[in-house]
Amino acid sequence: MKLILPTITLALSALTSAQYDVESKSFRLILSSKDTKVNGQTLSACHTGAAIESLCLSGTPSTSKPDPIAAATFRFNTSSNIETPADGNVPGILTYKLNASPPIPSSLEFFYDPTTNYALPLLFPGQGADTQTLAFDKKNLLNVQGYVNYKTSPPTAGNTTAYYRWYSCSTYFSGYQYVNLVWALGDAKPETPGCAKVDVKRVFI
Repeated sequence: MKLILPTITLALSALTSAQYDVESKSFRLILSSKDTKVNGQTLSACHTGAAIESLCLSGTPSTSKPDPIAAATFRFNTSSNIETPADGNVPGILTYKLNASPPIPSSLEFFYDPTTNYALPLLFPGQGADTQTLAFDKKNLLNVQGYVNYKTSPPTAGNTTAYYRWYSCSTYFSGYQYVNLVWALGDAKPETPGCAKVDVKRVFI
């Protein structure tokens, strides 16, 4: 155990201090789901505040988006200082350029509301301390990497696991109501009625 903890600390430190200086080619994000209304939907950037966007379903109507809109173009920034893991899950950040003059570079963060059991992914200008580290696996599926297994008592650490806890849910943030991509906190389904389990796939343009 004395060898495991320093290794984890160094790995987390590397991710925290990494400069994500390698930008990928442009791509779309497409959902796959057993729910036929969700399967095949693309993700768009929907206005949720001053230069803040959520990841809404392009073709799904909602109070704040009654009509379909175009799919967003994303990129994935990785670090030249981090070697590619054997499982292909290279850590990085999801980025987007907000249509403005000039365009505003943005990156993804998770917004947490302590009264519910999911996090809302939001695109904020720049790249800050709260920018969420993500990964794409060899099938181009978006995931979050975890170092701790919380299903044991006490929790155990040492192995990196890819988690795919994505859902499509009706959301409310800052007065805006969309059907958005959300991240379940834990392995239970989000409590909001009507949420659908999804996988998020990167398809290069």
